[in-house]
Amino acid sequence: MPHHDDQFRDLCDHAHDLIQSVSPEGRFLYVNLAWMRTLGYDAGDVARLDVFDVIHPDSREHCERVMGELMEGHPVVEIEADFRTKDGRRVPVIGNATCRFEDGGLVATRGIFRDVTRRRQMEAERDRFFRLSLDLLCVAGTDGYFRQVNPAFGRVLGYSRRELLSRAFVEFVHPDDREGTLRELEKLRQGLSTVDFHNRYRAKDGAWRWLAWRAAPLPDQGLVFAVARDITDEKRTQEMMARQAEELARSNADLEQFAYAASHDLRAPLRGISALAEWIEEDLAQDHSAKVGEHLGQLRARVRRMETLIDDLLAYARAGHRAEGAAVVTRVDTAALVRDLVALLAPPNGMVVAIRPGMPVLETVRAPLEQVFRNLIGNAIKHHDRATGEISVSSRELGRFHEFSVADDGPGIPIESRDRVFQMFQKLKPSDQVQGSGIGLALVKRIVEHHGGQVVLEPGSGRGATFRFTWPKVMEPAD
Repeated sequence: MPHHDDQFRDLCDHAHDLIQSVSPEGRFLYVNLAWMRTLGYDAGDVARLDVFDVIHPDSREHCERVMGELMEGHPVVEIEADFRTKDGRRVPVIGNATCRFEDGGLVATRGIFRDVTRRRQMEAERDRFFRLSLDLLCVAGTDGYFRQVNPAFGRVLGYSRRELLSRAFVEFVHPDDREGTLRELEKLRQGLSTVDFHNRYRAKDGAWRWLAWRAAPLPDQGLVFAVARDITDEKRTQEMMARQAEELARSNADLEQFAYAASHDLRAPLRGISALAEWIEEDLAQDHSAKVGEHLGQLRARVRRMETLIDDLLAYARAGHRAEGAAVVTRVDTAALVRDLVALLAPPNGMVVAIRPGMPVLETVRAPLEQVFRNLIGNAIKHHDRATGEISVSSRELGRFHEFSVADDGPGIPIESRDRVFQMFQKLKPSDQVQGSGIGLALVKRIVEHHGGQVVLEPGSGRGATFRFTWPKVMEPAD
């Protein structure tokens, strides 16, 4: 059976920690295999070494003081030092040491050390992250004082580390935000985390900076680990956007009010003109010439065009804002919607509107989508130059959208007109030849873009034109 000393030596040789025994003169009596493997020495080297040969010069003074305490019989519970390898590298260690006495005399000092190189590297990386972070990182106490702050605090707020640690952090907080900050601190004391809490800190130059906080507590230690992001510029942008939204809402309300007023004021004289034309025709009865009848017909036609223009202007004004949001998001079968529109538009017998397979069913607001299809298909019918023709309506998936196409085999759109077809009051033919206000495609563009899509004209190589527009697959009720 092996001797107890041999068992103990075998145990030490297979340990991962560095174990050493040193004589009072500083010579090594024993080192284990992990000690030699870590420091790069062999048994021959160890026999020639003094204990201070393996201690890094930066740790020598500390280790001499520890050796003095050991020789006086005081065990050292924790030693932090740097050893030096055979090739001169530094190895940080943490350990403890005791003395062995026999007959009242010091026989040896014994030490057990752990290589903490990896831990030191991780600490250095953590400290580097702490120093270089663009966000504000801190450790605070639940007593309301910072324990540690990173340099980002100084960059954002302008205070020194000493200034930040010497005052309760609530002193830096805007008076209107202090109550909320203290409530959040109380939650942290109870062990609850903070997520996305905003408050204002006074910078050294007197300006207020908005900070967004996230914090996790260690209640048993009375500590809070927190990170803050400077969101001052974001807050200013949000405030500016809110002001612009208010101004836009007022502008839209004014536009709609104007459109309604103009509609009302213009319709009354038009109705009067139309009535006068009828009375004149009745008074003349059969006594007027064909020329007079033609002029009266033109007069009534122009009254109708003016009424159409007023209707289209009102629709255009409404399409520019969320007033239509009162409409309900519903399930819309786009193929059925187009079929109903075609029946309503009643194209000539020789004009075919073909609905291609694959038209989707959408969760959307029906009215604006119906208006887009009505204008595009109606234009294709109205501007066709032949008694017979085909209009094709199709669809394809495009990410979060469906892309719809309305293509015709009509005369096409001249090159010089393609850049302005979506502008207000643009017509390809005079009003006497084709009725319309010149607002239809502008209205299409306004509606489509208002709902997050795009509309483009894709001219044919010869005859015909194709209008493509995208529409969201699913529309939120707020839209």
